[in-house]
Amino acid sequence: MTVNHDIFSLQRTLTDAFKSACVKLGVPQAPILVEAPKDPSHGDYSSPLAMNLAKELRKSPMAIANELIPLIKTDPSILKSVSAAPPGFINLTLEPSYFHRALAEVLEKDKEYGRNEQGLGLKVLLEFVSANPTGPLNVVNGRAAALGDSIANLLKASGAMVHKEYYVNDAGVQARLFGESLLAACERVQGKPTPAPEGGYQGAYMEDLAREYLLIDIGSRPDPDTWGMARVLRWHEKSLQDYGVTFDRWYSEKRELHESKLVDKTVDRLREAGLTFEKDGALWLKVSEYGAPKDEVLVKGDGLPAYFAADIAYHLQKFDRGYGRLLDIWGPDHHGHIQRMKSALAAIRYPAEQFVVLTAQQVNLLEGGEKVKMSKREGKFVTMDELLEKVGRDAARFFFVMRSSNTHMDFDIEVAKKQTDENPVYYVQYAHARICSLLKKTAEKGLRPELDPEKLHYLLEPEAFLLLKEILEYPQWVAESGKAYEPHRIVAFLQNLAADFHLFYSKHRILDAPVEVANARLSLALGVKNVIRNALGLLGVSAPEKM
Repeated sequence: MTVNHDIFSLQRTLTDAFKSACVKLGVPQAPILVEAPKDPSHGDYSSPLAMNLAKELRKSPMAIANELIPLIKTDPSILKSVSAAPPGFINLTLEPSYFHRALAEVLEKDKEYGRNEQGLGLKVLLEFVSANPTGPLNVVNGRAAALGDSIANLLKASGAMVHKEYYVNDAGVQARLFGESLLAACERVQGKPTPAPEGGYQGAYMEDLAREYLLIDIGSRPDPDTWGMARVLRWHEKSLQDYGVTFDRWYSEKRELHESKLVDKTVDRLREAGLTFEKDGALWLKVSEYGAPKDEVLVKGDGLPAYFAADIAYHLQKFDRGYGRLLDIWGPDHHGHIQRMKSALAAIRYPAEQFVVLTAQQVNLLEGGEKVKMSKREGKFVTMDELLEKVGRDAARFFFVMRSSNTHMDFDIEVAKKQTDENPVYYVQYAHARICSLLKKTAEKGLRPELDPEKLHYLLEPEAFLLLKEILEYPQWVAESGKAYEPHRIVAFLQNLAADFHLFYSKHRILDAPVEVANARLSLALGVKNVIRNALGLLGVSAPEKM
């Protein structure tokens, strides 16, 4: 019997062993849960099965545990011991050789380690950033970009097919206001003190655009809104490329929804389905019957479609393109729109549960312990480009995914710039660089990582087993982080792994250890290095070899 030394095979093996034991005990439908205990002294894995069966079997959990233990059978190379612990836990300890063989397989997989097939077959359209092309990207856009790109990487690493899309809001009232704001800025740079229209756009960047626009021959100048938004969109694309984020498609609202008449066709579709009604000269959608707090306007009294109509058309077309999961990342000001969209999809009998929205909450920039005011006029930076210039791509991306997307975050610029352990991204990258330096020094002495699992039995220290287990469980972290759309879990994993390696290295020397021991410890160090590199790559962060 061939034993696969990966976390998913191990979990299946242990779960199957418990299921078989339950069948022999006469409880074939028992719920099986096998997980890592919080206290490592309780073994490598533990199950509360006996406690869950106590009521059904009318026995004490400890008595049930003792009945189950002799029935739990696996390949002898996997389990070292199975024991019961009050009040009824069944604790499992793996054979040390299992971890050693797992490490050898990790080293063989190298850059592919961590990839899995837990999300295989899932087809995802991930839309994120989608900032209005009316000004430079800001720090909240930067957070959304880091989140979206990291989530895409995590899902792809689990075998899902992911397409990244940027929705360009280049139509409607904001486009008109932007064009009028640009013309006002043209007058200002020509010496006429003309304010932007109410609700319009202003700031130094508008004057910059105006100077460019005025250089175009007056007889061939395009519409100011079309020209200006296209120019700003190029800024967005350049900023995102500098950030390491690219998109598979840039989807124009104006061209692909309005000029194609898709919005009109969608409104007709909703009307024909009996989901609309007229009131106060406008056309409304009956979304209150499907969970929304109130009905919403589809077509305004002036005959123009509301933004809601275009958004419905866009998301229906996403489904029509064959995607089984629509994942959007929106800004905090769109929170109220989520239920409206879910209700609209439910009304048209589309699977609303396959439409998922994450909210990239507000970011507070801190500098010198003080909150940075978000005002271009006061000379305080707010754009994503300026943040990158201050702290660099790695720190920006790492910091932005350190917290759950639905929580507000404080981004401390001074901490992000430090090259000390106080800076979390530096701390993790330093662990990688430290191992690279170690491998170089040991190679000069003729020491090499040991790839033969039979020669890894020198790795017996508690600190070594802690690292071995973390390495083994890394693909599970990738799969579960992707499934939950929570890259901050990978950040937590990396911080723990780096801390545990620094502890191992401080307690167990390598350079002056016996050759066999040194080579085995180098294998462990190499495994840690590869996992750090692979995990940082999923977050879009580099793994430097020198620092």
